[in-house]
Amino acid sequence: MRTVADGILAEIADALSGDPETLEAKYRTQKPERGRRLRYHALFDSEFNAPDAPDRIRGPDSFEALNRLFASRGWTDGLPVVPPTPERTEAMLDGRDPDALAAIVEPRLGRATLGKIAANAVMAGCEPAHFPVVLAATRAMCDPAFNLKSIQSTTHPCTVACLVGGPVCEALGINGAYNAFGPGNRANAAIGRAVRLILVNVGGASPGALDRSTMGSPAKYTFCFAENAAASPWPSHHAELGLDPAASHVTVFGVEGPHNVNDHYGRTAEEILLTVAGTLASPGANNFYLEGQPVVVLGPEHAEVIAGGGFSKADVRRFLSERAVVPRELASEAMLDVLEERLPHHLIGERGSGGVRFVTDPDEIIVLVAGGAGRHSAVLPTFGGSTRAVTRRV
Repeated sequence: MRTVADGILAEIADALSGDPETLEAKYRTQKPERGRRLRYHALFDSEFNAPDAPDRIRGPDSFEALNRLFASRGWTDGLPVVPPTPERTEAMLDGRDPDALAAIVEPRLGRATLGKIAANAVMAGCEPAHFPVVLAATRAMCDPAFNLKSIQSTTHPCTVACLVGGPVCEALGINGAYNAFGPGNRANAAIGRAVRLILVNVGGASPGALDRSTMGSPAKYTFCFAENAAASPWPSHHAELGLDPAASHVTVFGVEGPHNVNDHYGRTAEEILLTVAGTLASPGANNFYLEGQPVVVLGPEHAEVIAGGGFSKADVRRFLSERAVVPRELASEAMLDVLEERLPHHLIGERGSGGVRFVTDPDEIIVLVAGGAGRHSAVLPTFGGSTRAVTRRV
């Protein structure tokens, strides 16, 4: 640290008082000294979203060469992209004004114009019909209630998950059945990937620079799905919100990747929900000490048994809030100190002698139905109480 600190005051003084144009030229072209290396990528390695960035660049004709160029500038998610040519981008816009501003994307405060959203949608492999869903998701995740700045820059492995509901799901073939969270469906993959590319290219969430996730998550490549409305015994999430069933909507969640819930033997609603509660009650989840809106996605077979036992969604939420309890022996003394200060109402008995409730407000639990046949469900812990699910109309 002493070596690094040598001369730093002079550099800070120069950065604060030097000529702006000279400084910009210096820091955009600065290379590490021979024999040394930068620990992280420089923040301005990419000029995709710089104020002076050109609207168009001339790239190589070769698909392979262009992808090498884009990858070297940090404009991809690591996978090959579709070249966002003017013709493809204009087709994606379908007559919309490319300079119209849709949102400001944290943490770089990038201007997500329709043209930039369209270019990233092209790169992700979207069709023009997918664009309204990508646009709605972008506006939703940039709502202040979602707290995108923290989602983008935290060490937590959270990502933006997009739940799509309404007629657009059938029109675009957005999958909510078998493998709803996985590969094999173009709409799910391309829409979710477009959102990720916007988060990187417009929002500046380059791994190791502004995206500080310790482990990361494969869910960061793409996470877009629909509910399996046809197999659900209850109203959809968007119907619960009182939204127009003839319209389509996107809800974004700041979640981890799915945690599987395997229960092949539960015969009653209570038996299956006990397994869900046990999976939900994790002392390693942010929700344990930061509250928030954990998402429970019930597979259709589990949902059928639970609903057949007379349970509504409200009953499911109430049962889980009562039974999702972390045993005292799994809560460290340090964590109990935090809980006593922040969430004393979660502790059962003196200093949690009877355990610690994972959720005390049933209405904070979001319950969905998705997936195909099979006795599996999933739990999606969230970043915590500082992020809220946000819905926008497509």
